[in-house]
Amino acid sequence: MSAFAKFYFRPAPGEKIHTVAAAREDEASGLFGRVTDGEKPLGGAFVLLFEADGPAAGRLVSAVTTDVDGEFAFGPLEAGRLYLAKIYRDGVKIRELEISV
Repeated sequence: MSAFAKFYFRPAPGEKIHTVAAAREDEASGLFGRVTDGEKPLGGAFVLLFEADGPAAGRLVSAVTTDVDGEFAFGPLEAGRLYLAKIYRDGVKIRELEISV
């Protein structure tokens, strides 16, 4: 089994998605994603990663802009934590995703 897994989501407008990603105990984990309009990649989208639980809930962990292929990455992420990724394009939130590591 590979240490990497690919998964895609196509939520309905306004839908919130929850997913769980498990890492091997001795390996760091990260989040890699690709933002599209359903067909074409969206370069220049703004992706914010927040802590979603514990005493630091709501704290901004990191922020990136997608590349020309709509891709972004965060890491390493702390095991046993819940994160919230919010994706914006032209000042409008287009996606929100909870990630449990």
